[in-house]
Amino acid sequence: MKNVNSNMVPLDGLGIIPERDAGTPPILDIRHLCVDFGGLRAVDDFTLLIGKTEIAGLIGPNGAGKTTVFNLLTNVYKPTEGHILLNGQDTRGKSMHQLNQLGIARTFQNIRLFSGMTVEDNVKVGMSHGYSDSVLSAMLRLPSWWRTERRQHIRALELLDLFNLADKANTLAGNLPYGDQRRLEIVRALASEPKLLLLDEPAAGMNPSETQGLMENIRMLRDEFNIAIMLIEHDMSLVMGICEGIAVLNYGKIIAKGTPKEIQSNPVVIEAYLGEEAVK
Repeated sequence: MKNVNSNMVPLDGLGIIPERDAGTPPILDIRHLCVDFGGLRAVDDFTLLIGKTEIAGLIGPNGAGKTTVFNLLTNVYKPTEGHILLNGQDTRGKSMHQLNQLGIARTFQNIRLFSGMTVEDNVKVGMSHGYSDSVLSAMLRLPSWWRTERRQHIRALELLDLFNLADKANTLAGNLPYGDQRRLEIVRALASEPKLLLLDEPAAGMNPSETQGLMENIRMLRDEFNIAIMLIEHDMSLVMGICEGIAVLNYGKIIAKGTPKEIQSNPVVIEAYLGEEAVK
């Protein structure tokens, strides 16, 4: 799939998706999602659609509930109300592993790599399906196990090469520079062959040059793998430069949805989050 950009069009009065995705159901359909913690409503009436190949942003002040939304999408938390359809399937009652098999993968605000394992082995951990060798085959090192190992090795290097990390395949993940660790976590998530990739503050701690490279990587992933990407991010240059649709969360409620241009000029968003300087 070549690099594509699209106008945003309304769908069912619930949100906007890229025009190129309008002929297919959204990859993510969230309706009236709520979650309560000890009487506190952390997410309230969250409704959002994401197109099959959309790069979407979720922004808002610290404590707005953004990571809580990601935790609801991956069933770390169970919603109090509402429902989530992932590629048309209801996610209620599904384990995190089952959701991964359905096509959702994520990274975390705080990097969660296996620091004592190699870069390549971290990627292999993400290959949760498509390889079905038995425990006995692995224990006895049967020919089928070696064939699987070879396929995983080749695939891991292919994915690492997308982020210029293939030459570090044998390096311990904990020895990588911070920016490379961030990219490795994305590669590991990508190894599960997701249809929707959730990135929680992927540019955190990166310098401007690394952030620019990350923007190019995210576009490349969308175009190369024909997937949707949803990101939480505080770096507005990244959000406004790459996202097609943006939802703004404040105190657990969506206060605005729209294109980057619409969000930048929305007075409610400016007052609650962006500030005058951020939109100049």
